[in-house]
Amino acid sequence: MQKNTLRILAARCHTDSCCPVIMECQESDEIVIVGDAMNDLLASPDVKRKIGEGEAAVVIPRTLLLEALRKL
Repeated sequence: MQKNTLRILAARCHTDSCCPVIMECQESDEIVIVGDAMNDLLASPDVKRKIGEGEAAVVIPRTLLLEALRKL
């Protein structure tokens, strides 16, 4: 996947290296979410149990997801 195939749906800044951001891949049915990998919420045992091998979790604001949903 090349960077230019991603369309920004919602972001909290307007640069290429923005975080957090939600993007859709225009060539497939996939969504990319970039968020805070150091958030204390991720240390929760409930969250840790739900992260499978080879998977990652990040934290984004609820309002950012709602903004992206309106654009899909």
